[in-house]
Amino acid sequence: MIKKLPQSRPLAVVLLLCLLLLLISPQYLVLQRGQDLGPWLRLGMLPAVLLLLVLLSLQRSFGRSIWLWLPLALLVPQEWFYQLTYGKATDAHAMAIIAETDLAEAAGYLSGIGWLLFAALLGILLLFGLTSSVLFAAQLYWPRYLRPVIWSCAVVGVGWVVLQERQYAIDYPVVQQADATQTALSRRPLPQSHNLFYQSFPLNLLLAGNEYRVQQQALSAVAAQSRDFRFGAAQPEVLGDRQIYVLVIGETLRPDRLQLNGYPRATTPELASIPGVVSFKDMISPWAWTRMSVPVIISRKTAADHSYFFNEKSLVAAFTEAGFRTYWLSTQSPLGVHDSSVALHASEADEVQYLNPVGYKKEGFYDAVLLDAFQRVLARNEQKQLIVLHTLGSHFSYTDRYPPEFDRFLPSGKGQKIGMHDRANRELLNNAYDNTVLYTDFVVSGLIKQLQSQQAIASLLLVSDHGENIFDGNCDKSGHGHNTEFDYRVGALWWGSELFSKQFPQKTQQLNKAAQLPLLTSQTFHTMLQLADIHYPSQQTAMSFADPAFRPQSRKLWTGIDFDRAAKSGQCRLLPQGQTSTNTSDNK
Repeated sequence: MIKKLPQSRPLAVVLLLCLLLLLISPQYLVLQRGQDLGPWLRLGMLPAVLLLLVLLSLQRSFGRSIWLWLPLALLVPQEWFYQLTYGKATDAHAMAIIAETDLAEAAGYLSGIGWLLFAALLGILLLFGLTSSVLFAAQLYWPRYLRPVIWSCAVVGVGWVVLQERQYAIDYPVVQQADATQTALSRRPLPQSHNLFYQSFPLNLLLAGNEYRVQQQALSAVAAQSRDFRFGAAQPEVLGDRQIYVLVIGETLRPDRLQLNGYPRATTPELASIPGVVSFKDMISPWAWTRMSVPVIISRKTAADHSYFFNEKSLVAAFTEAGFRTYWLSTQSPLGVHDSSVALHASEADEVQYLNPVGYKKEGFYDAVLLDAFQRVLARNEQKQLIVLHTLGSHFSYTDRYPPEFDRFLPSGKGQKIGMHDRANRELLNNAYDNTVLYTDFVVSGLIKQLQSQQAIASLLLVSDHGENIFDGNCDKSGHGHNTEFDYRVGALWWGSELFSKQFPQKTQQLNKAAQLPLLTSQTFHTMLQLADIHYPSQQTAMSFADPAFRPQSRKLWTGIDFDRAAKSGQCRLLPQGQTSTNTSDNK
């Protein structure tokens, strides 16, 4: 321990201030040019400093209480990295990534900076050790009157937040459930404390952790309802060859923008060069937003079922029952209003990896991170594998979905903030959207090439969740959820390996025939099980477009309207509303 010297007290104060500055340093990352300093000081800096002082005052000796800062200090490098890389403070999404995914394997969340992070953490530990020693040597203690003052300020602050929460609950009450697609989570506003302090480090960590806990508890309660559900699925015939079945869930992919389907631009040059790729030109989704359309793809949930959570498990569980090792790889979010119904089914997989630290609201990681994760799964050389990949595809903001080298259709507005609903941006939006399709071509063809290198019965089926409006013709609409023809038409395609075609020639022939047939995304569940020769007692093989007995069925939308028979009016090709009005406020 450092001996007590006349200079030790000033040195102790300097070191203590250094630690304080280290802990509040992430506050400066959220301070933007031209921002009003008042709210930043009041809602960012002041609460953070008060929390740190409360922790420091829990022991009278500074040398002891300083160690209460250590856990928060060790998180400072991570917060710096996250904010500098993704332009936002750590939130519940990041908490879910950390809690549910092996970061060493999940696309290198800290890839390339491991040594820097280690050096930073080591430096912080040394700084704490030095500061604590100097504080003990200086015999620095809190004055008796100052600790109660800090605690009183903290009590006043908590009381103010409680009053804010009460007023917020009056101003923004939990709305009544309008329809079965809404849940307690989607109707519940975030706490006012979250709105006030979500960028105030380290308060944001406490708020994010609590929000993650609330959402996980809600999902666990729903999952418990179907925990004992079984399909009774099995694969009666034991095939000698390795089997790999892949389902790619696309995002906002329109069929008319695929070069494979006759689009004049070269948006799918890689897929067009691969023999055996079958593009389904006439598939629709009965829903026009992700949280309702994806469960229809992966389970037996019908368009007529408007409940947010389905009471059955998905095809993931059916493949597991049939002896497959199952994987879910995603660049979308592990929780949230738009994602929890999907995450519920994802959790059925043996292994789940969420590979995008920021979800769809920021640029984050591109879908190509799925290629490395996919390769790692294939390298395990397991006899029977199901791999589901949930992509960000063409989700707005389009320019966030592809790297600069795929910015080929210009001008696209990449690097700018482009308003989705401003018709003046029509050319930029359309070019950027086509660039996303080009990038999807790169990712999906990369998956197929990896499968080609395996000596396996392999099948890859891509189905998009819904379509998109992009100011088509003289239509004044963009995005989705507008109840137009463009909302419901989706891109879809299939590829099978040589061993698959040899093993299942009838299925291959039928899939080629289905390329011209009217299809529904709700037929995906049945088709995936049929592709793998998985059977269960209540199976409806005629619902599979890989089965020779398949016959096109009436394509009913969630509104109860028959898509093919309904009149489509105006430039936007609007469909009748049917029995239920659509909610255009959701754009996911």
